[in-house]
Amino acid sequence: MPNWLDVNPRSGVPIYVQLVEQIRHALEVGILRPGDHLPTVRQLAGELTIAPNTIVKAYSELENLGLIESRPGVGTTVTANLNGTLHAQQQSALFERLRGVVRDASHMNISEDDLRARFAAEVERFYHNEHDEG
Repeated sequence: MPNWLDVNPRSGVPIYVQLVEQIRHALEVGILRPGDHLPTVRQLAGELTIAPNTIVKAYSELENLGLIESRPGVGTTVTANLNGTLHAQQQSALFERLRGVVRDASHMNISEDDLRARFAAEVERFYHNEHDEG
């Protein structure tokens, strides 16, 4: 079983939803990439000790989102989204994290000027210093 996949039957969130969200997150952060194979339904159900129908439901949801493809004899693979769906989802997730950082900074009474200065310093460090070497 992938070490990034962990379901909690007592969380109150349906297990298939946990699976969908964790696989989507793995795609967003690059743990999973187009062409990667996911475990088979039987394998994942056995390792997580959950009903195979739960895995089927999660995989079906991911397939409807255009993130994976299941084919008999080939298995379930992460698909390349030629329409940019995955990239758009990655950007959306990134901006959601940024919103969270700004919200947290505000709650911690970090001044807007300090936050802007630190953000600008990180942008400068990454975009101008690290890429100049290549």
